Parts: sequence; C-alpha cells; structure tokens
Amino acid sequence: MAARQQPRGTGLVVQYEDLVPESEWKDQPEATILTIDLPGFTKEQIKVTYVHTSRMIRVTGERPLGDRRWSRFNEVFTVPQNCLVDKIHGSFKNNALTITMPKETITKLPNLPETSKTVAEKVKQLEEKRLLEEAVRKEKEEEDEKKRKLLEEKEAILRKLQEEAKAKEMADKARKLQEEARAKEMAEARKFQEEVRARKLQEEAKAKELFEERKRVEEASLKKKSVDESVGNRKIIERVLPEVDYTKSGSGSVTKPVSGRASEVMKSAEEKLGYVVDKEKKIEKGMMEKMRGKKITSEEKKLMLNTGVAALVIFALGAYVSYTFCSSSSSSSSGKPE
Repeated sequence: MAARQQPRGTGLVVQYEDLVPESEWKDQPEATILTIDLPGFTKEQIKVTYVHTSRMIRVTGERPLGDRRWSRFNEVFTVPQNCLVDKIHGSFKNNALTITMPKETITKLPNLPETSKTVAEKVKQLEEKRLLEEAVRKEKEEEDEKKRKLLEEKEAILRKLQEEAKAKEMADKARKLQEEARAKEMAEARKFQEEVRARKLQEEAKAKELFEERKRVEEASLKKKSVDESVGNRKIIERVLPEVDYTKSGSGSVTKPVSGRASEVMKSAEEKLGYVVDKEKKIEKGMMEKMRGKKITSEEKKLMLNTGVAALVIFALGAYVSYTFCSSSSSSSSGKPE
C-alpha cells in the first residue's frame, strides 16, 4: 500500500519531530502479521515500499502538527524467508497499519542436511542486511545534514531578526532624542517670547508712567498759566484805574478833562478783547468740530475752560473801564458853566 503526503508551504522553515511507532509481530500458520500503531495518521499520509534487493519492507509517513511542525517516521522490517513477497498486502484501520505476509507451504524432510542453496541464501540475506544497514546509515547522515542546515538557517534568521530589532531600537532612540531636542528648543523659544513680552509690558508701563507724569506737569503748567493770566489781568485793572483823573466840581472851579492815558488803555483793552474773542471763537469752533467727531481730549477741555475764564476777565475789565470812563465823562459835563 502506498500513500502520498499532503503538500507543505514553501518559503517557511519546517521543523520535524521523529516518531518511533510501536510494532508487533504475530506468527500464524498461514501468514506472518506485522501491526504498526500510527495514531493521528491517515491512510494518505503513510507509504509502504518493498525492497526486492534486501527483501525488506520500508514504512514511512509524515503529518502536520501545526505552527510549521511535522511528525514523521521511517521504519524498516525484514520479510521472513518463508513468506511469499508477491502476496504481501496491508490495511489501515483504527490508527493501526496491518501488513499480512502469507507463508509458503513447504513440507520439511526430517534430518536432511543443509544444502548449498540454503547457504547461498543465507549469504545473500546477510549481504542484503548489510546493504540495508548502510542505506539506513546514509539516510540518517542525510537527515542529520538536513537538520544541521535547518539549524543554521534558523540561527541566521534569528540573527537577522536581532539585527533588525537592534536597528529599530536605535532608530526609536534617535527619534526620541530629536523629539526631546525639538521640545527643548520650543520651550526655550517660548521662554524667550515670554521674556520679550514681559519686557515689552514693563516698557509700556514705564512709558505710561512717563506720559502720566508729563500730563500732570502740563496740567500744572496750564493751571499756573491760568493763575498768572488772572493775576496779570488784575494788575492791569489796578494799573489802569489810578491813571484816570477826575476833577472835583465846585463853585467857580473849572473841571479838568479825563487823562489821555485812559483813552489809550480803553482802546488797547478793546483791541485785546476783540483778539481774545476772535481766538475764543476759533478755538470754540475747533472744539465743536472735535466734539462732533468725539475726538476732544481732557487737555483741550481744560484749555477751553481757561480761555473762557480769560475772556470773562477781559470782558469784565472792559466793562469796568467803560463804566468808569462814562462816569467820568458825565461828571465833567455836569461841572461845566452855562
């Protein structure tokens, strides 16, 4: 009986596990029966070959175990001399291979001497046995060589895998170092930006303080200027009033005319008043335009207030001078003789 093994995948390393199956010989009158236990094997995975030169039966088989592992066996059995090799047959049932070797029916003559033919057969049998053992030895050497080559291939694959793993580890380490350097650069850049921002805020705060200080100085200067203008206007009034001369009216007396200095002061006051009024109108017009555009500042508001105060003072000065001049004129006219 012969069976072909199932095809295996190519390109992958296959590991073999050698199996030594249990066998049993049974000698019966009609035949010699050989039983071999092969659990896990199928009929198609077993091969039985008869070797005519050595008068032996070779039984081989392979089956997969999974994960690229295979189980195999290779057994050789000598066929008895009294068996008919042409009538050897076998069967596989219940995980057991049964090989039946029918016997020759020979009537032995008692006490017959051994013939030369029997001796020749024995020599031939010994030669076949020797050849078979040599073939088994060579086959074993070939199997050992295959195992050695498979082991070398396996070691080469493991070495390659280790080198790839080492290269991958080095690449991961280099990438990690690059990421750490990039993160460090980003942190330093962020820190530098924060320092620049803080320095900018400090400079803005300092500029704001300087601006407020300048603003306070300007406001103080404007206040001082307003006060100086008020004081100057008051001094003008005090300087003008003493220069107006009034003559006392009396019987038989002649009234003196008003001093020419008063008319000059009056004229100067009117010119100044007109100039201030024109300037106030221009400033007021500009302020109104800015107020409509909502662009007026606090300094301009203070300037408007100071201009109004100055105009009011000059207007009061003019009114006072006019009133004094009119009063002096009426007094002069009433003092003249008819």
